[in-house]
Amino acid sequence: MSESTFVLKVAIPFAGREGIYESLWTRFGGEGGLLGVHEGTVLSEDASRAGFETESWTVDAGEAPRERDWLARQDLSSSELYFASREKAAAAGAEITAGAGPQGPWRNLAVIGIHEQVSQDWDAEWKASFLNSVQGVRIPPFWRILPFWIRPEDEAGESGFGPGELAVRINPGAGFGTGTHETTQLCLRAIAECHQRTSLRGQPVLDFGSGSGILSIGAALLGAEVEGVEIDELANDNAVENARHNGVEERVSFATELPEERQYPLVIANILKPVLLQFASELTARLASGGTLILSGLIEKDVADISRTYSALIGSPPQKRELNEWRSLVWTR
Repeated sequence: MSESTFVLKVAIPFAGREGIYESLWTRFGGEGGLLGVHEGTVLSEDASRAGFETESWTVDAGEAPRERDWLARQDLSSSELYFASREKAAAAGAEITAGAGPQGPWRNLAVIGIHEQVSQDWDAEWKASFLNSVQGVRIPPFWRILPFWIRPEDEAGESGFGPGELAVRINPGAGFGTGTHETTQLCLRAIAECHQRTSLRGQPVLDFGSGSGILSIGAALLGAEVEGVEIDELANDNAVENARHNGVEERVSFATELPEERQYPLVIANILKPVLLQFASELTARLASGGTLILSGLIEKDVADISRTYSALIGSPPQKRELNEWRSLVWTR
């Protein structure tokens, strides 16, 4: 039978939180049964909705960029205290509640509740989940996204490749892009359409906000020479690893800043509205005559502002593509 830990959930004010955590460890560590503390998480999507984030960040990353403390923008954070037994968790909760008055040692803290967490092999479950969700994802017209650990002999039978399918192998890690998110799929479809109109083989491509490198790798597999730009160096490390898994490391490079101004027949930016508006001039200046610009990371309410801004710079309206709640815009200069 799997061992369990018991999680005491507590609302903790941001002001003075370091001292609060220190006092929790002092009081409940050791004999008190406290095993660990999770100080809270603000997902990037939540940070955007709350107005905390207007700069570059990856759409589906599970953690904030390291230089940004989104927790600091909250008056209260929901923290989790991990205990060895339900009795220890309940005793700590009762003591915190009793001391939560204005003069108490735990003033301004609030106990939310206790729940049991069964210990699991998270690495195995993560791989199984990713395998199950991605092995069956085929993105028209020919993309197939696979976890890098799938061996050729595992691709036989019904799960094997169809005619003309092109595999992109990804190690899901620090950067956006496992193939399951709608914005990634919208961009891969648009890249394929661009390639079918005019071959990308030997052509330079700019991927702004490259994350895991999945779009850069897709273009490189079609023969392009790709420059990826991503401010998160941890994501870039993941992208370099992914390029190696796909055998395109010599056709893809990743940097943290836009390269010197040059012309690209294909420019891709799968990132959010504030960043797209901020870099509109830089991105359109790098789009070659007759080139294609693919923007995504957008929801419907973003489309009008982005379309108006970029259309004024390019001189033509975009085509809009939809997949569930997400949108992409495609221009040809």
